[in-house]
Amino acid sequence: MENFEAAGAKVYVLSYDEAEAMADYRAAHNANFTMLSDPNSDVIRSFGILNTLIAEDDHPWYGIPYPGVYITDADGVIIEKFFENNFTVRPGPEQLLAALKGEEVLLKERTGVDAKVTVEVEFEGDTLPVGLSRQIVARFSVPEGIHIYDEPVPEGLVAASIELDELSEGILSYTPVTPPTRSMTLSGDGHTLEVYEGDVVLRLPVAQNGRAIEKDDDGRWVSISGRVQWQACDSEACALPEEKRFNFRVPAAFAVLGDMGPGEGRVPAMNGAAHFKEMMTRRQTQG
Repeated sequence: MENFEAAGAKVYVLSYDEAEAMADYRAAHNANFTMLSDPNSDVIRSFGILNTLIAEDDHPWYGIPYPGVYITDADGVIIEKFFENNFTVRPGPEQLLAALKGEEVLLKERTGVDAKVTVEVEFEGDTLPVGLSRQIVARFSVPEGIHIYDEPVPEGLVAASIELDELSEGILSYTPVTPPTRSMTLSGDGHTLEVYEGDVVLRLPVAQNGRAIEKDDDGRWVSISGRVQWQACDSEACALPEEKRFNFRVPAAFAVLGDMGPGEGRVPAMNGAAHFKEMMTRRQTQG
């Protein structure tokens, strides 16, 4: 959380867990941010983020929210939000910091008018453990007078995109994060398309479900491969579509888990089994 504090941010966590469970979490992880308990899901319901994928019966997880993050400005106005349908996936800190900074990404300055679009592709983060999303980031430098397209495009044109290979088994991709576009109407057929100009950053959140892990003597790894594609055009003509391949091999690491059972990566100080039992008792009482 040091990076958030350095950016002038305050972090608050709201959870369905009891206060005692959150106190154990603070002690186990030396957490110094504010953690709020909402065991009856009153605040969760008021925000409209109750996880409706959980059946309303004696299931112990009924009442949890969809996992998400709100980013607010200094006046408390929400400026960005990240939510997932999968309760095991969370956005990585890199994309939260990017949102906090208004998506200000430092790029190399363009050295002049040049018809060539250049692209840099990187994996943002040091590891990809189960339950945490990271981003593949494509940074385009589009010369003055040139544009590239956003989806959708008519047949014959190629939109700028980040795509994973089908061979990247066990790697999950989510909704791309894209910057604002400008509307442009083609002179020939009258199609109105959305285009990117200048310095453009596309982000593809990815996660892994455990089936992508490779093990060797050096550790546990995840391989992610795919391509970035685009087509550069000016006001009169388009160049041929282009692509840039990427292949990242990053440490898989371990998810941070409570002591619900044996296994690597567990945190014994969490007392997870005890809190799970308390949750089951509460659900039976509420029922």
